[in-house]
Amino acid sequence: MNYFASPLRLLAAAATMSTMLTGVALSQDLTIRIATVNSPTSESWKGVMATAERVTARTDGRVKFEGFPSGQLGSTTDSIEQASQGLPVMTFTSASFLSSFGVPELSIVEGPFVVSNTDEAEKLAFSDLLQGYYDRLAETAGIRVVAINWFDGPRHMIGTAGYPEPADLKGVRMRVPPVETWLKTFQPLGVVATTVEAAEVYSALSQGVVTAAESPLTGLRASGWQEVAKEITLTGHFNLFTGWVMSEAAFQQMSDADRAILLEEFRKGGQDLTKVSADLETEIRTEFEAQGVTFHEADLDAYREATASFYTSFPAWPAGLYDQVRAAATGE
Repeated sequence: MNYFASPLRLLAAAATMSTMLTGVALSQDLTIRIATVNSPTSESWKGVMATAERVTARTDGRVKFEGFPSGQLGSTTDSIEQASQGLPVMTFTSASFLSSFGVPELSIVEGPFVVSNTDEAEKLAFSDLLQGYYDRLAETAGIRVVAINWFDGPRHMIGTAGYPEPADLKGVRMRVPPVETWLKTFQPLGVVATTVEAAEVYSALSQGVVTAAESPLTGLRASGWQEVAKEITLTGHFNLFTGWVMSEAAFQQMSDADRAILLEEFRKGGQDLTKVSADLETEIRTEFEAQGVTFHEADLDAYREATASFYTSFPAWPAGLYDQVRAAATGE
């Protein structure tokens, strides 16, 4: 027996062992916990469950999912932190939440009236500009963006009164998440920004803790807020870049082929949600009006002017970022 193998043979053996170990790591099954503060009746939850089934089928069961809606794994921030620590967690969030994890430029895509329609939003979400930010997020925070093109419709105001003019919001106690983009949008409007978790907004509205909130129509139907607040103002101030992020460590456990399937199916899931949300808007308005809800048209030019300070209020943004975003959204 030769106890003294040549250096070249040792290197070859080491390379073979490395390949074998890598193959084992990449072929291992992965179970991802899907977390969201949204309810099981929300369109985003229905969509992600359908998407998860497609991923599991196409990966022959190598990638599986367990669902935890209604904040069962904690707040959105809790779930993102779990993912950043390497746990196999995927959570529903928005670009503005993600911006606080070391990529402040991401917050601009959720500025008021930054895109004109969902076609522009889709193009921006998968642009080279944003992909660069996604890669930085993975490197610095251990969070991988799977897809944030899950557009559930423009967001509108709901409350105990209509707010057709920006001045109508002065002094109104509005539920505003403790996120910089929201705060810097609504503070110039004079609202009294009040932090309430999404799952608690219904009771906060019914008890008068807040007298206004904002949401897309699909979200209102899922949460039932229109049962306790009967006035909706059609501002369309945000079209949030929402979607799914997960642990970068868990993402890297998958093979290249399985990662490609995951990314492809979650992009398709976002496109499906965008279409469903648009198709539902007329139906939901008719349904709400039958429940005694009054809709108000907003002076959109006045709202744009009142919120324009948003784009000069982030010193961490590089010069010319707004123009880069608009170019990425329009393809010009």
